[in-house]
Amino acid sequence: MTREVKSGNCYILHPRDSAQQYEVECFDVDYWKGKPGFENLGGGRGGSCLIEIEGNRAILRQYHRGGYVGNLLSNQYLWLGKTMTRPWREWKVLQRATRAGLPVPRPIAACACRSGLVYRAALLMTYLEDTEMLTQRLAREKLPPELWHRLGLLIKRLHGEGIRHADLTSDNILIDSQNRFYLIDFDKARIMNRLDDWQWEPLYRFQRSINKRLRNQPLNFSEDDWEAFMDGYQA
Repeated sequence: MTREVKSGNCYILHPRDSAQQYEVECFDVDYWKGKPGFENLGGGRGGSCLIEIEGNRAILRQYHRGGYVGNLLSNQYLWLGKTMTRPWREWKVLQRATRAGLPVPRPIAACACRSGLVYRAALLMTYLEDTEMLTQRLAREKLPPELWHRLGLLIKRLHGEGIRHADLTSDNILIDSQNRFYLIDFDKARIMNRLDDWQWEPLYRFQRSINKRLRNQPLNFSEDDWEAFMDGYQA
C-alpha cells in the first residue's frame, strides 16, 4: 500500500508503512551533500547520488532528459497529472516487479513538483550492493553458458509479468559476486496487457547494446552466448 502527500505544488509518494517522513528537500541532491553516506554518482543523465536513509544505502535519481531536447528542457516534463509523471509510472512498474519476486530495486519514495505546464521529479530507491554492470563483467571475463541461460529465463519472467523494459542493455543488467542478476532503470517501462510481438523489441535492444559495445571495446561475448541466452528465454 502507498500513501500520497501534497506539499505546496509537490506530490510525494511512499509506502504507507514507512517510518521515514519525506519532505520535498529529500529529493534534492544538494540536501544530502555533506551528510554521512553521500556520494555523487557519475554516468547517465542528470543528478544521481548515493545516500543513507532508513539505515540503508539508497539512490536518489533526478529525472533528466537526454539528447537535443535535454539541452533545451533539461529536467522539465509536460504536466498531464501526477499519475502520468515519470516517477509515478516507474513506481507502478517496480511495485509489480517486486510483488512478482523479480530482482529489481525497491522504490522508497517519489516526488513530482509542478510549475505551470511542466514538472520536475525524482525517485528514491534501494541501492543494490555488491553489483556491477554486465558490461563491466564481460569486459573482464566470460560468462559460462548456464549464466546466459539463467539470464534468458529472468527476462522471460519479466515479460511473463507483462513488463516491457524500454532500455534493456548490458548496462542496465547488473550481476553480483554470487552471479545473481538484477534489472535496473525502469524509466519509460510499460505494463502490457498480454504477450504479443512487443517482447521481441527489448531482446533486439539488448543484442544491439552488446554489439554496439563490441565496436568500441573488447567484451567476452560470442554468438554461442546469445544462443544460450535465447535457449533460456524460449525454455
